[in-house]
Order: sequence, then structure tokens, then C-alpha cells
Amino acid sequence: MGFNEEKAKGKPTTDVAKRSRGRAPSEGEGSPKKRGSATSQVSLFERVPQSERLAWPDIAAILSGVVSSLSKLMGGGIVAFYAGCQMGGVTVAITFALSFLLTWFVGRICYREGLPSNVVSRYYIFDKKGSAAGSLIWIFVIVGVLAVGTVQLGNAILFAFGWESEVARWTLFIGISCVWVFMALFGTKIIARMNAVFVVALFCVMGYVIYLIAVDGQLAEAATHGILIPGVEPVQGFAYSVNYAIMTSGLMALFAADFTRFARRERDIAPIAATGSIFAIITYICGALIVFYGFDKSVAYFAAQGMDPTLAAHAAVTNPGVSLVLAAGGVGLAVICLSQMKVETSNSIGGANAVENLVNSITGRSLPWAAAVVGANAIGLAFILCNILDQVNAFMSYSSILTSSWCVLLITDYYIVRGKMGIGRQGIDMAKPEKSVHWRGVGTIAVVTVIGSVLYATNLVAVPFLVVAPLTMVAYIAVSWLLRDKIRAGAIG
Repeated sequence: MGFNEEKAKGKPTTDVAKRSRGRAPSEGEGSPKKRGSATSQVSLFERVPQSERLAWPDIAAILSGVVSSLSKLMGGGIVAFYAGCQMGGVTVAITFALSFLLTWFVGRICYREGLPSNVVSRYYIFDKKGSAAGSLIWIFVIVGVLAVGTVQLGNAILFAFGWESEVARWTLFIGISCVWVFMALFGTKIIARMNAVFVVALFCVMGYVIYLIAVDGQLAEAATHGILIPGVEPVQGFAYSVNYAIMTSGLMALFAADFTRFARRERDIAPIAATGSIFAIITYICGALIVFYGFDKSVAYFAAQGMDPTLAAHAAVTNPGVSLVLAAGGVGLAVICLSQMKVETSNSIGGANAVENLVNSITGRSLPWAAAVVGANAIGLAFILCNILDQVNAFMSYSSILTSSWCVLLITDYYIVRGKMGIGRQGIDMAKPEKSVHWRGVGTIAVVTVIGSVLYATNLVAVPFLVVAPLTMVAYIAVSWLLRDKIRAGAIG
């Protein structure tokens, strides 16, 4: 599915802006639009029709499935092992508050417009050609997460069954990617139902693993230990854990907005954001306990591969699949499979949205939905084949700067610059010709990202969000105020 100008017009901008505060903006008047099959999708450039709207528990199930992933289990281990359980609790509180606020603010924008975050960002802060940069960032981040998750799942299966050949490895990775493609082709309603089932099954199995920890008498230690990574100082470990948590908060907000647009009422966004944030925290806590349970065995395993104690400890935390298999055998493997089947389907959808917007922003042509899904997963396989996942993981350290700046920029533009200050209009009119590049938005995010990255890389700022968020807001408001007359006259975006 691609761009259809007549279909994408939806309601006039003023009508959408007036009505969307109460109930969802939809594509047209009259009877609900019927879809042809279970695998049909709402186009990236199409306002969500009333027939495709979902109750908030369905959308919350999708977000709960996304956040209860192997990477979140790993995140729980990172937070607890680098910061210790007490300071890790502070990190968890920060994560909940930031995830909820960013998801709520960004989710309301996408709900009001009835469009996903890629398209909303395109019309508000990037413009047509400028949104290509946003799509490339999103592809690298979300498809990178997709590829890392594929490798984590694949490596756990290879380890569990003792398969070592390259043929087995690549056959498994390709097979797993085909599963993600197949599942992502189903409609959003079906995916929501599948996620609800998988989430319940996952937490039942994780509950059993936590029961095993309690039976072994390790539960108290697992919940109260200090820093377990050799050579890590308290301030350093806390900053590392907070930065990791902030990265996932910005990512979650932009990702969640692709699904909050399906909500029926604006007041549904708050429980959706709260549910996603709560399940993220629960998964962090379960991850911290489960990684601790398999930690000693994992460290011994990686030490036997020739790693020094610090590298072995880090590898044990960042390879939760191996830890789970070592600690709980088949039950651990079940946790891994259940966690990844939910999140990677949604990651495929998010990656496909970015691929579709990238192609359209560069060529002006549409891309069929199935082709976009296959393309996203093919890029993920290319990341694995080219052995660049280390670079992807390294980039993730800086993606907190990009995703948080992106979220703050979109929030600032919509609620403050266009809202309170009246510089520019709220409400997307997709029938209007697009400008090429929104230099205020692209320039702000580029400059702030460079400043934040330099400060972080030189260790002058341990948590770049503390600089990036206020700097993004102040810089964008200042530039918009200076250029207010030209913006209001429509001379510039």
C-alpha cells in the first residue's frame, strides 16, 4: 500500500482539528470502510478509518508485547548489574515517568492526525526531503533492533541445540526473518490479539523461572545486590543505566505513536501509555532477576571462551538468551521465543513504515506494504550478513540523543510553537504541496545531536538527555520566534 492522494486527504484540516479532541478523526463520512482481508493494512499516508479503530486494551496489548522483549530483559540486567538494585530502582522510576510522558504527548499528536509518527514528523518538523533523514535514522535504529533481536533469538536456539555450522546459522536467521515477515502482514487487530496471548504466556513462564529462583533461595540476593560488573564506579554505573533507559523511552514514544493513531478516543492515550510503561518496568524487574539467576553460569561460560572477568560479566548481561538457556534449559528457551515473537512483528511494522516513507520522500512513488515489510527485514539480514551489529549497538548509545531530540522537537513544535505561540498551523492538510526541507526542524535536530554526541563522547556529560531536551526546545523556539513573520506568511516551513 502506498500514497493515494485522494484517499489521503481525509477531512479538511479544520474539521479534524475540531473533532479529534473528543473522538477519532476518520477517513470519511457514512458507513465504516470495509477491508478486503485479514492481511489488509491502513496505508502509511491514510488517516485511520473508523472501521479500523481499536479499543485501548488492544493497543495496550501491542505495546505490552513490544516492551516485554529480550532486549528489555537484557535492559533489566544492565540496570541492576551496572547501577545495583537500589539505584536501579531510581532508574526504573525515571524510565516510567519519561516513557509515560513522551508516549502520551507524542501519541496524542498522532491520534489527532490519524497518522503514524513518520508521517506526522514529515509534515511538522522535516518536510518531504528532510523526512528521508528521519526515515534513515529510524531504519537504522528500529531495523537495527530487529536484527539484534533476530541474532539474540537465533544464537539462543543454536546454543540450546548445539548447532555450530554456518549453514545452520544462516538457515535459522533467514527462517526467523521469514516468520517476522509473515506475522507482520496480518492486520493490526489480529496482531493485537496475538500479542495479548503471547504476553500472558510469557509472564506465566517468567513467573515460573522466578519461582525457581525463590526455591533455590536466591530471590533476596537477586533483589538487593549491588554493582556486579568489575571496575564500575557507582556514579558511572548509574549514569550508564539511566542513559540506556532514556534511549528506550524515546524509542518507545515514537514507536507507540504508530499504534496510538488507531485509538477511538483521545482519553484512551493515557491508559495506553501507562500500560506500556508499566509492562516495561515489570519486564526490567523480571530481567534483573532472571539474568542474576543465570549470571554465574554465563560468566563461567564466557570466561571459558578466553574473556577476562570484566568482558565475561558484560557478555553475561548482554546475552540474556544464553543466560536463560544455561539457567532454565527448555523453559528459558520458551521465554526467549515468546518474548521475541511479539516484539519483532511490531518492529517489522515500524521498519516497514520507515522504508515506505523513505521511498516516497525520495521518489514520490508508492511502495506496496508487503514489499516494505520484506525490505525492512532484508535490511536487517544485511546488517547481520555484513557483520555490522557491533556498529549498530555502538550507535544505540547515541540514539538516545536522536530519539529524545526528535520527541522533544515534535512536542515543542506542536504544543508550543504552533499551539501556544501560534507560529504555524496545527493540523495536517495532505492535499497541500509539500516543501522540500523544513530547515528549522532538520537544522535543530542536527545541531543538537552533534553537541550532545560530542559532550557524551568526551565524557563531559554522562546523561546527554539533560542537555539535549532543553537545548532542543530553546533552540527551536528561538529560531521560530525570529522567523515568525515568514512562517505565518507561508514563505518558509
